[in-house]
Amino acid sequence: MEKEQTKKMKKWELYFYIIIGIILVIEIFIIFRRQGWLPLWIDNLPSPLIAQMEPAVREKRANFKIINAHEHIQSLDNIPLILKYMEDCQIEKMLLLGTSNYTFYLDLKYGFTGIDENNEEIIKISKEYPDKFIALCTIDPFDENKLEKLKKYIAAGAKGLTLWNGHGFFHDHFLDLPLDDPGMMEIYQYCEEEEIPILYHINSSRPYFKQFEKILKTFPNLIIHAPHFVLTSRNLDFLVRLLDDYPNLYTDVSFGHPDFQVAGFERISNNSENFRKFMQKYRDRITFGTDMVITDHQSKSRTYLDNITLSYFDMLEKEEFTLPSELFSKMSKKSRSKVDSNKVYKGLHLDDETLKMIYHDNAERIFWE
Repeated sequence: MEKEQTKKMKKWELYFYIIIGIILVIEIFIIFRRQGWLPLWIDNLPSPLIAQMEPAVREKRANFKIINAHEHIQSLDNIPLILKYMEDCQIEKMLLLGTSNYTFYLDLKYGFTGIDENNEEIIKISKEYPDKFIALCTIDPFDENKLEKLKKYIAAGAKGLTLWNGHGFFHDHFLDLPLDDPGMMEIYQYCEEEEIPILYHINSSRPYFKQFEKILKTFPNLIIHAPHFVLTSRNLDFLVRLLDDYPNLYTDVSFGHPDFQVAGFERISNNSENFRKFMQKYRDRITFGTDMVITDHQSKSRTYLDNITLSYFDMLEKEEFTLPSELFSKMSKKSRSKVDSNKVYKGLHLDDETLKMIYHDNAERIFWE
């Protein structure tokens, strides 16, 4: 009797350890996937929405020769995936921005590091694929040799400059320096003289925005591209005032992280008629961009890249649209709890001439010519 009980206990112990082992393997698998250390074949599959696209829509978009004028890429290793995504979504060319390690890892411990390495990487990519990519290098405003570095990167093939010191998070944590610091004013002057465009991440609600306006006034021939509707999509009247006052100011339609994208699409949907009029009036000052931050992480799969881009197309082209479930799954828990994943959004339904200018003409004129 005791022997049978002992056998049963050992049997249950064995089952217990097997179950624990399976749970541990699953947890390790999930951790590895989240860290991007275990890529699978599914990461390279296109979105099902690509196959569902009507031939007439594909033909129409092909004629636009779409330029994605706002993207970040971690390394040359990401290029095979990006080229497949570009083919899926009919993106003809892409603008790559110099980026720090913080943006790639979203971890404060990395700080504003790795920019020189990323500058060199995106310039290398632009040289290997000259018909597909151009690079906008970045600099550290605290670097005493920043002007010399900028000149070096321009000579190496960069077509412009991107700046992060106006970005609220970066300004608070890494780059707390006046935007009109004398050393930076030298940068702006050089860019104006050499006709080098600047893509300037800027938070319009911060006190230092007055310094940004000073830069626009001081260098009226300097092209400054401030993405994300200059972070003023909550206040179209203010954005109109900025574009009217500063003919050298441009913007794009990107919102960035899914939390911000869904919130931005909500604002557009709730004010679609005024946004449509705005986009039509300033159609020569707006470019297309996605700002997905493409890395080795498995979450940045081909399906994800496709779905994000297609959602921007829908927002610009359709009267009504819904968002893919994957977009909501990438939101933070707090932001996701505030939205209705089944909501039907109002789009802008822009005319073809306006779309052509936003998708292609403006970026071609600003960054490629």
